[in-house]
Amino acid sequence: MALAATFAKTSRLFSRWYGRLFSRNPYPLYRFLRRRYPVLRTPVGFWIVTRYADAYNILRDRRTSTFDLSALDSFPPDDGLRSMQVLLRPAIQFRFPPDHTRLRRVMAGAFSPASLEAMRPRIQAIADRLLDAAQARGSMDAVRDFAFPLPIEVLRALMAVPERDRGKLAEWVRSLGGSIDPAASANDPGALVRESIGTAKEYFCALAAERRKNPGEDLISLLVEGQARGEVASDDEVACNAIFTLVAGHETTMNMLANGTLAMLQNPAQADRLRADPALIDSSVDEILRFESPAQITFRTAIERIEVGGRTVPAGDHLIVIMGAANRDPDRFPDPDKFDIARPDNNHLAFAGGIHRCIGEPLAKLEGQIAFETLLRRMPKLRLAGGGYEWRRTMVLRGLTRLPVAF
Repeated sequence: MALAATFAKTSRLFSRWYGRLFSRNPYPLYRFLRRRYPVLRTPVGFWIVTRYADAYNILRDRRTSTFDLSALDSFPPDDGLRSMQVLLRPAIQFRFPPDHTRLRRVMAGAFSPASLEAMRPRIQAIADRLLDAAQARGSMDAVRDFAFPLPIEVLRALMAVPERDRGKLAEWVRSLGGSIDPAASANDPGALVRESIGTAKEYFCALAAERRKNPGEDLISLLVEGQARGEVASDDEVACNAIFTLVAGHETTMNMLANGTLAMLQNPAQADRLRADPALIDSSVDEILRFESPAQITFRTAIERIEVGGRTVPAGDHLIVIMGAANRDPDRFPDPDKFDIARPDNNHLAFAGGIHRCIGEPLAKLEGQIAFETLLRRMPKLRLAGGGYEWRRTMVLRGLTRLPVAF
């Protein structure tokens, strides 16, 4: 019990200080760890991994599992991340086979090539509508006016949520999104988290009941149909996976869009190159995901003893895999701190790997392809505007709170 309490206290302290000291630019710290302590065992028993080869292997090793959420039991009751447990435990990302397998089989239909191609015109219309509004105003914060609302509208379409409830989705991603991150959840937003989860679960359970009567081709309908076949266990599992898709899908895509816009503005020759050759859009999105990974860290738990970078990790120990460091590893990516939209062999780890590789990857990439092509085409003079930009004080997630631009 003393060890668990020490783990909780140290984790919260580290998360708070990380957010204050390193969130603006974590890459010098990553570089130091890769060179000096590539597999670092901390005093409270979790392991930090920063090299690409080690991260790649861990994410695909069946002797590791997704993070064991019971490690959060010793955190204070009002810690935001601990309060998220009730949502995360039934979610696909934190399930082991065979539960993970059955849920992925049900949900995969929403992210199939045919489903995504059908969504392409809808995503294009959303991007155009947002930019129409910005151009009519004559000003834009690329986070508030583009990166934040675009994935909400896409996810609303994915789940066929009525337009009148758009505001509810925005409220839930604001209250729950940051709580996925230890640096944010350490500030004790637990009461708000629990209230938001309760309200969102009620809403999605009601939406699932409506889809039983009037099924469609959306994600909620797929989960309800899976429940009827016995592949989804309960209404709680339907609701929690819908909410997790909303929150995780919004957070990562919002960060990708904001981070990518900033990278293009700081590297105008690369933006001009993409304007001149739109065929580079796919590799541009991959380079954005590598260069400023929207999710910097993922967690794994060793279910057997494993070797990592020449060190032995005992069964039950937790691994912190810093994908943002792996994606800047010079042993894997030549000149890794250079933003190169035509980078070859760009097998980054921004979506993790193995059986828990992000199920929404195809949708996120499609959103990025449409958003960046449209943004650069419609705003050929896009540039940073007054007041600069601000990074969020987070550790797992990497994104911006504001990004004023002129066009």
